[in-house]
Amino acid sequence: MLEVEVVSEPHRAPSAPKPRAQSAKLDVSILGPLTIRRGNQTLGAHDLGGPKPRQILEILLLHLGAPVSKCRLVDLLWEGRAPVLAFPTLESHVSVLRRHLQPGTGKAGPLKTVTGGYLMDRALVDLDLDRFDVLFRLAAQAEPRRALSFLTDALALASAPLLGGELLPAWAEEERSMHAARVVEAKVLAAQAACAQGISEAAMAWATSALEDDVLAERAWTVLVLGLERSGQLTAALRAFDRCRHVMDQEMGCAPGPVLQAAQARLLQGTAAGDHPESVLEIAGSAPAGRAAVEPHPESIQPESGAAERLVLTVGHTAQLVEHFTDALDREPDLRSVGAATSVESAVAMARDLKPDALVVDYRLPDGTGLDAARQILLVLPAARIVMLAAECTAEALCEAAAMGVCAFLPKEGPLATLLDTLRHAKSGNMLVHPSIVARLGQGNG
Repeated sequence: MLEVEVVSEPHRAPSAPKPRAQSAKLDVSILGPLTIRRGNQTLGAHDLGGPKPRQILEILLLHLGAPVSKCRLVDLLWEGRAPVLAFPTLESHVSVLRRHLQPGTGKAGPLKTVTGGYLMDRALVDLDLDRFDVLFRLAAQAEPRRALSFLTDALALASAPLLGGELLPAWAEEERSMHAARVVEAKVLAAQAACAQGISEAAMAWATSALEDDVLAERAWTVLVLGLERSGQLTAALRAFDRCRHVMDQEMGCAPGPVLQAAQARLLQGTAAGDHPESVLEIAGSAPAGRAAVEPHPESIQPESGAAERLVLTVGHTAQLVEHFTDALDREPDLRSVGAATSVESAVAMARDLKPDALVVDYRLPDGTGLDAARQILLVLPAARIVMLAAECTAEALCEAAAMGVCAFLPKEGPLATLLDTLRHAKSGNMLVHPSIVARLGQGNG
């Protein structure tokens, strides 16, 4: 009997569905021009299917991980003037954006559809703005050393404006302004963290950068003034305080706070306790804070052989005062009087015509103050060395004088030898103040 062997076909498992393309994580930059990196491919603002798809992406990135409703997107995209078919048009733009942003993945990529709107999946997007915000929050909770490290990294990311290539929509400008304020705050915090660690150069650099963005950032002014004070740059510190005072008065109608006012008082009074009442005290310049720079006595000064005469213009309140100093100058081998003025107007005119090397200027003049004259003269002769004479003055006047470039403040009734000595040695960038003037400020007579 013939046996037939029946061979059954081996069991075949049902074929698995073909896997869909994997969603690649996007590396996105919106600090500066919009840039999207997906694997080895880089997309720019013009590679997303047009302005509206690009702006949809930007809005969703600004709300990374949070849904944005279709109504909100329509309002932002068309700025309250939406077309009749706004929602179908929006959905069409989203489809275009998906094709460019996540080809081959359909709705499985970073751009998600949610009830009533859309979102960018935080797990699939590495965004530079998000990294900035995370570092900023970490810095706010860290001790100064770690905070400075976090803030330095954050500010390295924020070297360009948010959405730098998106210039027209109002929503982009609003977001840019809010982010710029966070950047200024980060710079101020970096300045404060560096200051707390005694890193004066870094503190002043961050404070200066913050003030370039927002001149009303008083905490940045504070760090700058304190940093200059600690590094011995007292002229620069006084000038910084004066700029701060002027800006706050003009823009906000208020004065600097108590920390800055205390710094100003130290700058003006901290070196007043000298043992040489007739010496000149350098309150601003290269001398370290708290130390007087005492000039040599007049008898020890010898003019350099063959040195040119220093031409001096005298500006005084009275003819008697002018004659007194003019006669004294003419007796000196290295100083020569070129004229005398008795008002702001005549002083400016004579300075323009005679071009003196130095000027002795009375703080009180019939038509203004010596500072009024100095300000106008230094515009014409920026290298002129101006020595101001005053019976008394205010701390604000000293700050203003230092800021504009006055070289010295001496007592009006002080020794003639001190005045002549100062005329020989005064230099721009170091304002010399006699201890008696500073002492009067400490007694509240200024």
